[in-house]
Amino acid sequence: MTIKFSKMNEQDFKEFYDVATINFANDKINNGSWPEQTALEQSKEAFQSLLPDNEKTENHYLKNILFMDRKIGYMWYAINSTEPSPHAYLYEIFINPEFRGKGFGTEAMRLCMKEIEQKGIDDVWLHVFGHNHGALKLYQQLGFETTDYTMKASAKQFDH
Repeated sequence: MTIKFSKMNEQDFKEFYDVATINFANDKINNGSWPEQTALEQSKEAFQSLLPDNEKTENHYLKNILFMDRKIGYMWYAINSTEPSPHAYLYEIFINPEFRGKGFGTEAMRLCMKEIEQKGIDDVWLHVFGHNHGALKLYQQLGFETTDYTMKASAKQFDH
């Protein structure tokens, strides 16, 4: 099994944007951050602020993940070289559902890490939603370490 990346073009970006903004909105609804009524709008605003020039946004790398020349997912990372210690931030890795559980996510992560290292960057940061157990397991298996936690509780549970 060998995958490769291709750079997103305008049509690829539109497809990515449509899927990724819905997924992000759903994740924010699931973790209680955003109300369902405004989540998609908020998601689109967040993406526009991060990617003002779409697939051409400077220092952002938007890739199709290909297996046997078939698009099976996408990846998005950015390089931040203005910090005291330059790092990459992995915003998104998405494997189409029918290809999950077959090692494509692991292989895509390894290829991404190699690409980032070739750019002279050592540290890679990412965020994972607490309900995304599959992604968390993958990242831990690849050697990512937890750096902090954001937790939530209902104040009502303390009433009794």
